[in-house]
Amino acid sequence: MDMGVNGWLERPGAGNWWRGAGGVRAGWRLGLFLLLTAAFMLLAVSLARLVPRALVLSLMHDGALSPGFIMFNETLLLVPVALATLVMTSLEGRRFRSCGLGGQRRLARLAQGALAGLLFIGLLVALLVATGHASLAWGGLGARGIAVFALGWALASLLTGLAEEFCLRGYLLQVVSKGLGFWPALVVTSLLFGLLHISNHGEGGMGIATAVMGGAIMALGVRGTGALWWSIGMHSAWDYAENFLAGTPDSGQICLGTLLHFTPRGPAYLSGGTTGPEGSLLAVALLVPALLLAWRAFTRPPGV
Repeated sequence: MDMGVNGWLERPGAGNWWRGAGGVRAGWRLGLFLLLTAAFMLLAVSLARLVPRALVLSLMHDGALSPGFIMFNETLLLVPVALATLVMTSLEGRRFRSCGLGGQRRLARLAQGALAGLLFIGLLVALLVATGHASLAWGGLGARGIAVFALGWALASLLTGLAEEFCLRGYLLQVVSKGLGFWPALVVTSLLFGLLHISNHGEGGMGIATAVMGGAIMALGVRGTGALWWSIGMHSAWDYAENFLAGTPDSGQICLGTLLHFTPRGPAYLSGGTTGPEGSLLAVALLVPALLLAWRAFTRPPGV
């Protein structure tokens, strides 16, 4: 059932500073969403402190990131944002899934995005190895280890893609688009995606730039498909290819249980250094045509 304008936030007003013809203005909605997200995050962090510290530390192995540790952290992001989104969509009189989780051909879109992410990272790693700026070696896993970590990293990467895409390009992208239009919203959410990477230990300026460009591609994916699935697929596969398949550094940290082991060679601005392949100038060079391709694919009129 489509509740339309029955939602409290959607009720039109007299055109004052609070309400306009389309209901409560977008800036106030954004402020309420951010306030709710912050409140739910504080609650989530408080509850997380009840988890024994020894259990949390057991998810880290000599400083290496594990799938379990990644899933623990991403859950602390996803649940508060999902709760804030649920409150906002209820007040607007629409369904929760309208924030990018609906749409047609969901699995197909997810698979298409995943293929794009795998191709990009595969090409980048191959280019780094071919130019002598990295080397690959066997990660040392046996058959059982490959099976366990392949599944573990798949689940962790999928949760990461879902959490971070829903956080930045779900309700947030929608409400900023409502107030400013899609293109400013793309810029705002992509810059925010880059800023969030600053806190990562070992992150560099090049890695932040690639995060911004990658965020723009994924925002275009939302525009072109009308949902988050393509972008979730690309984000998840990007992480999976780096963290498990290639075994690259992840913003200064190594990953536990990788199929291959990636070693950067030469200057960090070319090899990526501790940031990983996405910290390389070659990543920026590849993202420029990728961004242009995404713009062409996701903004051209239907049938063109």
